[in-house]
Amino acid sequence: MRRCVCLVLCAGFMLGISACGATMPSPPTNFSAEITIAYGALKQNARLAAERPGVLRLIFTSPETLEGMEITIEGDAAALEYGGMRAQIPAASLPKEGAAALLNQVLLQLAQPLQKPERKMLRHMRGGGWERKGAAGGVDYIARLSEDGVLQSLRAAALEIVVT
Repeated sequence: MRRCVCLVLCAGFMLGISACGATMPSPPTNFSAEITIAYGALKQNARLAAERPGVLRLIFTSPETLEGMEITIEGDAAALEYGGMRAQIPAASLPKEGAAALLNQVLLQLAQPLQKPERKMLRHMRGGGWERKGAAGGVDYIARLSEDGVLQSLRAAALEIVVT
């Protein structure tokens, strides 16, 4: 009986060690997805298109009052387009806690490999996938990614973004 218990404990220890050495793959930098954005009770749906690091497009599909609004971020510049009107603004003037600015900053961070001190901010989840904690523009976040590094959800303060 003791041998069996020791064998099980050793096997569990070896599995734990092997999981610690796991590395998250680099997430894709060019993708599009349908997302749901929740600010408390307010829910919005949008299409997210990330063309390359630092270039992001968010097109709202609901609620009706936001349908068709488009936010584009390219480097330090942002553009807001709605109802045939377009405004160019500095990307830094977008709200830090807003979906577009936060998604852009988080996707830029996810595209960078983790440095050794930051490795404690990453964990491989039991059911598969990854959880990465960080801060973007002074806003703390938790990002959940699939096993292959694709963003599944993002939580920050009152904001929750889920990829559907």
